[in-house]
Amino acid sequence: MSSNDSRRWFSLIQRELREYRLSLVWTPFVLAGALALIMLAGVVVANQVSTFGEAVLSAILQAEGEGEGLELGVIIIDSEGKSASPPATSGLPAVPDASDPALQIERVPEAEEEAWNFSREWRFSPPGRGDRTAESSESDSPVETLNPLLQGVHMLMLLVLLVVSVHYALGSLFNDRRDRSILFWKSMPVAPREEVLAKLVVCLLVAPLMFLAASLLAQLAMLLLSVALVWRMGLDPLEHVLGNLEFARLLLDQVGGWLVTALWVAPMYAWCLLASAAARRSPFLLAIAPVLVAMLLESLLFGSSYLASAVQNHVPHYAGARNAVGFYLFGPDWGTLDLWSMLLGLLAAGLMLWAAIWLRRHRWEI
Repeated sequence: MSSNDSRRWFSLIQRELREYRLSLVWTPFVLAGALALIMLAGVVVANQVSTFGEAVLSAILQAEGEGEGLELGVIIIDSEGKSASPPATSGLPAVPDASDPALQIERVPEAEEEAWNFSREWRFSPPGRGDRTAESSESDSPVETLNPLLQGVHMLMLLVLLVVSVHYALGSLFNDRRDRSILFWKSMPVAPREEVLAKLVVCLLVAPLMFLAASLLAQLAMLLLSVALVWRMGLDPLEHVLGNLEFARLLLDQVGGWLVTALWVAPMYAWCLLASAAARRSPFLLAIAPVLVAMLLESLLFGSSYLASAVQNHVPHYAGARNAVGFYLFGPDWGTLDLWSMLLGLLAAGLMLWAAIWLRRHRWEI
């Protein structure tokens, strides 16, 4: 019996992936490929700009070196403040005496050779300043990693995932009634409960798994391009790229973050499935209009916003820099986890799923 149930569930999920393969399967991987191409184009353009800048700089220096009538006057000032002309063997022209009152010479404080660093970083570090900077950075600032940069790619994939999942939940049950394919499923040994729950599983687990795999591929492409760019600059990729990557933390944040997020967004997806099972014309309008009207009436009649707060807790929204669209894009924040709100949301999701199953069983005509 259990093997038959597992095969039936597998067939239901496979059917959803085949029917909605464009949005659930192709969209994440096409988006990952597009992001990889954009990053590759950015690296190529940066390389071309760097090469063009080096060529222009070389041409300018060569033109200045070949200029006619260009004379250089060099004043050498020793530690006692006295000036002297360069040696005759150097080929440089002699200069007036620095003691001449007609000349105004401003003496620049001496700096050690090690203070000037004309490497790729192009910085000036006076003695003692670099030590203080290093000590303050080690004591005050956390260790910089590449994880936030890769999380930006993951955040973009999650935004598309939310849009795709809501569109799928709103249209899945409605489309079965509109094209009369529900008659086929009623002739099969599949209960309406299994059909509705399979669609919820697709929203909460299957589609996120597809987008997570595509997100990891896009992040891998970014890492490879970063390694190539750092190697092109003559630096060590193991030290500057892979050495600044916390892969275990990155994977734990992304997988664990979505598992906790799924518990929060379950009421939203259950409401979308209920609207899809009940709508006769537009599931989107049926899902949005009653909620807005109820919140408006509560605000006008009672002057409160409990319903708006409850909806906001279970619908993606802006929640600061850490969670750009709400919930946990960068790993679960266990210290601020509201368990009561989550449990009440799951209870409401169960009631809405029961209503969607009842409508699936008794109301299948449009």
